[in-house]
Amino acid sequence: MSQKSMMYDHPAYIVRQGEVLGLTVAGTLGATSKWIAFTSSHIFSIGATTITAGTSTYTAWNGTATVTTTGTGDSISGIKISGTTTSTYGPYALSAIVGGFSRIQISGTGVGSSTADGGVSFAAGDQFYLQRGTDTTGLQLGVIEYALDPNALVSA
Repeated sequence: MSQKSMMYDHPAYIVRQGEVLGLTVAGTLGATSKWIAFTSSHIFSIGATTITAGTSTYTAWNGTATVTTTGTGDSISGIKISGTTTSTYGPYALSAIVGGFSRIQISGTGVGSSTADGGVSFAAGDQFYLQRGTDTTGLQLGVIEYALDPNALVSA
């Protein structure tokens, strides 16, 4: 199989893509399936649709403000695995009602109330998944927004 890169302004590089990571596993610290970067790329945001509301209280950034959930919330963190290094982005509060969607922009630092542009960089083979907090009842359907890096290698 051969590989190629295309012009920096090719649509494959400038269009944002979404990938559904699936439902978090029920129970404390439940996780989604993993996304594997197949070429150089960036994840710009994580999202979650609330399937079952949590019963815990969290105070954290929810994508637009720092909120305190009042017994109906859940939390989520993005986990990046690159070789032997693991990085955590979050935890973020999920305060959307059942059927509601939370979108949280992530950046290279992965801490606090990040609204920085630029996303988190991934090399081919790096892994990413979403992990819930300690609430035992909440269920979330996770998604990421990502883009391929300009001149990233793709199959020919």
